[in-house]
Amino acid sequence: MTFENTQAIRFRSLSSKVLASALVTFALTATPVTSWSQDETQVVKMSQSGVCHDTSSRHYARVKNFKPYDSIRACLDDGGRTPKK
Repeated sequence: MTFENTQAIRFRSLSSKVLASALVTFALTATPVTSWSQDETQVVKMSQSGVCHDTSSRHYARVKNFKPYDSIRACLDDGGRTPKK
């Protein structure tokens, strides 16, 4: 192995370590982005298929296209249904 190859390998290793360190530092110091649905008010989501998901629903986090409601009762009154078990 030549001197140039050894230096290139050291540089790549160092660069990977520096990049990894920078990413970890960023991840630990970055302020998490919170959406409006994760604030103090609990939002009930009516999916496009008409299913009302509250925060206890196992699919709550997966529902991305929804109409928000303040309560499960309001969602059901607007024509929604509860999730099948």
